This record gives sequence, structure tokens and C-alpha cells, in this order.
Amino acid sequence: MSSAIELLLASPPERDFLTCELLQDDEVFAEVRIEGAGFAVELRPRHGGASWDLNYDDLLKALTEAKGHLSAVDTSVII
Repeated sequence: MSSAIELLLASPPERDFLTCELLQDDEVFAEVRIEGAGFAVELRPRHGGASWDLNYDDLLKALTEAKGHLSAVDTSVII
């Protein structure tokens, strides 16, 4: 397995709201965002077509942290 998962708060021009990008080895593999009254996760393919091999606990921790960061910005969503 590769290095730890990093989180990056972003404001992509194609989105109306702040997102939290999840990266591994400097490549974005997922984006967490708030939609309506909940959260959504967009998974992205790895460059070159290889599959992602992520540590389960690291991924769960990263998703939980992303949700917390976005909830702190948008208080309309209950965590």
C-alpha cells in the first residue's frame, strides 16, 4: 500500500460549494462534497488506469475528517 491519505479543501470552479479532495501520492482519488442535506463522494480513476489500493482504516479516517471539515463550513448539515 502507498502513503497516507491527504486532505485538501478546495473550491473548484465547476462546483457551487467547497469540496474536500482526498489525495494519495499527490493524486486526487476522491472528492467529498455537500449536496442537499447530505454528503456525496465522487471517486476518480487513477491516472494510467491502475486500481487504487487504499488502507481501509486510513480511508475511513479521511472520509470522517472530510465530513468534519465541510460540516464546520456549512452548518446546515448535521453530522
